[in-house]
Amino acid sequence: MSFILAALDAGPTAQSVLDTALRMGELTSTDVEVVHVTTGDNQPVKLRTDRAHVPLHLIRGPLEPALLSAVEAPEVVAAVLGTKAAAGDRRLLGTTATHIIERSTKPVVIVPPDFVCPGFFRRLLIPLEGTEASTQPVLEKLFPLLAADVELIVIHVFTESTVPAMLDHPWRDLEILGKEFLTRHLPNQEASIELRHGPAGNQVAEACDEHGADLIVLSWSQDSTAGRARVVRQILGSVKLPILLFPLATPR
Repeated sequence: MSFILAALDAGPTAQSVLDTALRMGELTSTDVEVVHVTTGDNQPVKLRTDRAHVPLHLIRGPLEPALLSAVEAPEVVAAVLGTKAAAGDRRLLGTTATHIIERSTKPVVIVPPDFVCPGFFRRLLIPLEGTEASTQPVLEKLFPLLAADVELIVIHVFTESTVPAMLDHPWRDLEILGKEFLTRHLPNQEASIELRHGPAGNQVAEACDEHGADLIVLSWSQDSTAGRARVVRQILGSVKLPILLFPLATPR
C-alpha cells in the first residue's frame, strides 16, 4: 500500500506539516502516515497523529540517515517536511530538510512554519523557466499523482537572458508561444498561462497572491551549492506556501 509520509517533530511546524500531508493525501487519493525520529518524549507527536487518525512510525537516529531511509521506502509516494523560521521573515530549509531534498528520489513537499492549510488544494501554481528541459519533467511527474480536480496556473518567468531570441514582437510572440504550450502540454486540463518578467521569487509571490494559489510545484536539480538552484532559492525565500519539489538529477 502506498502513502504520503509526513516527517513530524515536536516543533511549531508539526501541525502545518501534518495538515499539508493530509491535503496531499486527498489530492493524490493516497493514505497518510507519519514518521518521527524519536528522542525520548514522543507524546506530543502521538497526540497529533491520534487526533488525525493516522499511523505513527517511531524510528531511531542518526536523524538524517534514518529519515532519508524512511522517505526512500518503496511504498512512499511523496514526503512532507517542515522548514524553520528565519530572521527577516524568510525561510530556511535547515540541514535536515536540505539533506533530504538533495538526496531523495521522491517528490518532497516543503512546508513553511506559519502556513495555515486550506480545506483542500484547489489551485496549483507551476513556475517554469521557459525551457523544455525544465517543463516536460515536472508535468510528466505531476499528472500521475493527481487524483482530484485542480486548476493549474502556469507562469513562465523570463529574464533578459531567457527571453527567446529573434522575436519580432517579443511579448506578442511569447503570448502565442504560451497558448501553444497549453495546447501541447495541457490539452485536457483546466489551466491558464501567464508570461512574467523579472526576479522569479517576486513574480511567483505576486502570482500566488493574485490567484489564491494553494501549492507551488517546481522541478529542481538537487544541487544547492553556491550559484545553483537560484530560482528555487528565490521562491523559497519569497512565498509562504508549500512547495512540491520534483527531483530532476540523480541524487547524491
